[in-house]
Amino acid sequence: MRARIHTKTSLTAAARRGLEPVRASRAPLVLGGDHPLSRVAMLVRVAAWLVAATSGAAAVGVLGVAERRAWGIRLLCAALVVELTLLMLFALARQLQREHVLRLIASGRARLPAGEIAREARRLVTPGHRAHLAERLERALSEAAFWHQLPVASRPPPGIRRLCGFAPEVRAIAGQLRSGQPALPGVAQLELFLTGGYGSALYAGDEDLLREHLWRIRYLICPAAPAGGAHQDD
Repeated sequence: MRARIHTKTSLTAAARRGLEPVRASRAPLVLGGDHPLSRVAMLVRVAAWLVAATSGAAAVGVLGVAERRAWGIRLLCAALVVELTLLMLFALARQLQREHVLRLIASGRARLPAGEIAREARRLVTPGHRAHLAERLERALSEAAFWHQLPVASRPPPGIRRLCGFAPEVRAIAGQLRSGQPALPGVAQLELFLTGGYGSALYAGDEDLLREHLWRIRYLICPAAPAGGAHQDD
């Protein structure tokens, strides 16, 4: 009986998550229609509806192919090409939406009554996600320390070597994520710092920019942290 209830609950939760992109966002009501999050939320919703529509067209194409109709394969191919393009647009819009939400949370606005913000805040505070962020940060420090020993094909940009000069800050942030009570704005700021792949500030090779980011992250995660930071040249 409990297993059935758990299964039904899981299916309901999955259905709700699947419908999230097509639901109207409260961001325009809370932040105003001109806010970047409001505009991106609208783009996400439109893209989700278009993906659903093209999926329906693809299904009709499949039926046409099954019945050996001449138009079936043409409709299916066209629908798949359009759907692939829309899925790429949808993924990009969702990433932009998440980044805007993270900026709001990092600025201390996690309690705004918008579903996107509430969902992201819940994700950030889970121990598993905090541990994942700590691992990513520590992996970056390891790559910086052993950069010359890594195979050339797998080396990150050389700018990451600057991170070696901020090892105490990196370890303090990772330790707070794992064993402390990290403040939500700091976790959001760290995720923003790690977002963007090789285009992020982590790989820019700019000492001052790196110091500024790490100081802000440490301060937000643990406000009692000292303002200064260790640094050494390569």
